[in-house]
Amino acid sequence: MAQYRVLSGIDYPPNKRAEAGQVVSDLPPQSINWLLESGVIEDADKSSKKIEAVKEEPKKETTAKKEAEKTADVSFDQDAKDVDGDGLLQDGTPFQRPVEEK
Repeated sequence: MAQYRVLSGIDYPPNKRAEAGQVVSDLPPQSINWLLESGVIEDADKSSKKIEAVKEEPKKETTAKKEAEKTADVSFDQDAKDVDGDGLLQDGTPFQRPVEEK
């Protein structure tokens, strides 16, 4: 018998209730298609395969997100020092610039 995961709580005949996350197999057959199409339920077998596939893929951070995190608390420092000796001030920030010779 087919099993369905309830995504949003539903009442169904005869006088039953299923809450989000429950897996049920006793839904009225005439209601299954419209419940699937409206996103109230999903095929429990298909959804578990989808969840496994998602778990296998590592999350990748975008370069823009990394840059935003790196520069979130950085402000322009007029008196910045080249502490690593690479010829750049405020490395990896929007304020990165070459050292000016004085």
